[in-house]
Amino acid sequence: MSIVGVSGFAGSELARLVAEHASLSLVGVVADRWKGSKLGEHVRVPASVAKLSVAPMSEAVNVARQGEVALLATPAEVSARLAPELLAHGVRVVDLSGAFRLEDPAAYPRWYGFDHPAPELLAEAHYGLPEVASASTRAGGARDARLVANPGCYATAAILALAPLVEAGAIDPGSMYVDGKSGVSGAGRKVEERLLFMEVDENLSAYRVGNHQHTPEIEQALSRAGRVRASVTFVPHLLPVRRGLLVTAFARLSGKVPHAEVEALFRRAYAPADLVEVRAPEDVTLAQVAYTPYARLGVRADAERGSVVVTSALDNLLKGAASQALQNLCAMIGAPPLSSH
Repeated sequence: MSIVGVSGFAGSELARLVAEHASLSLVGVVADRWKGSKLGEHVRVPASVAKLSVAPMSEAVNVARQGEVALLATPAEVSARLAPELLAHGVRVVDLSGAFRLEDPAAYPRWYGFDHPAPELLAEAHYGLPEVASASTRAGGARDARLVANPGCYATAAILALAPLVEAGAIDPGSMYVDGKSGVSGAGRKVEERLLFMEVDENLSAYRVGNHQHTPEIEQALSRAGRVRASVTFVPHLLPVRRGLLVTAFARLSGKVPHAEVEALFRRAYAPADLVEVRAPEDVTLAQVAYTPYARLGVRADAERGSVVVTSALDNLLKGAASQALQNLCAMIGAPPLSSH
């Protein structure tokens, strides 16, 4: 396996996870920021891969061709250019950016700021949210996919929170509201004034209101899951913590599912899922999911008001990025998802 973009937060987590997995072999890493140095100088990894040299982005294709699957932890516009070239060389791809999450190529200028260079791949890409198979249009799942689009962090939390309700017809699909709060690492390693310690500490702020790129991703997945036209109002907020993400989703009950059965709906939906826990809403906290691959959900239906509230928490760098990519990678090659040396 190779990792392109290893110097980012998600890329570094990927390097650690792949290196520690008994069934995987990390053969190459790429990042301009760390080019020429050794991986072990930056990421705590086993000695077997600590001496891997970090190659520059100009060598990304050559490095990736050494492995069966390339993990792209690169910006969306970079992934959109790089993935087609890797696929042409027979290298399968798990992309952690938004480059292949949306099926409509016309959505990319609006939400990502570029015209998609490979629109023919958008319908082929498997949307890799393992616990919600209905969010993807690929019947075969990740196992036979050449290209997997790893979901976004907010999108993962929101879809897990709302998919069981939409699939069961339990809510009005036009009444969904999502309040999201994420730690600073969700913005990546880039330097911005709003991300400086003095700006973030003891503060809370909304950002990209009405313009966050995970909005169409959430709507697309829920529309697929419920076979309806889903509409979501989503507002993200920046928390003064390193990592962790919590969303609170609100919707109006349709009356199709009795309010007393709504929690049971979630327990049935996620009973087969090793990495999703259903608890009381008050037991869904950042502290209990940070540094873990788990998502934790809490649901409560309000019969008096005809509404439902779902809380959903996960680690934005793990279940929201790297460990979910590992789930998809392992599904692609038939390896156990949670294995370590």
